[in-house]
Amino acid sequence: MSLKEAVRPTPVADTRPLDTPTDDTDELVHVFCTPCKRRAMQRARRPVPYCGKKMPNRPLRDDNGHLPVCVVCVELARSAPCPACGMQARL
Repeated sequence: MSLKEAVRPTPVADTRPLDTPTDDTDELVHVFCTPCKRRAMQRARRPVPYCGKKMPNRPLRDDNGHLPVCVVCVELARSAPCPACGMQARL
């Protein structure tokens, strides 16, 4: 065994079943600033909602009208402009 192998930790396999949701699912529909979301998608980055929650590294679930809307996002979008770009939301 070389020194690099002794120091380097062995990778741990993901033992989570395939149908188990990830830890960061909150079952809410978040509100995004449209220019910031468009810019994030063009640069292959995750968009940040108004509430500031870090979005998961997976596609967002389809909104079929049964999920509740994030109240923090809606109130921040109504009350103030986007903190990143300064654009006021039109709701």
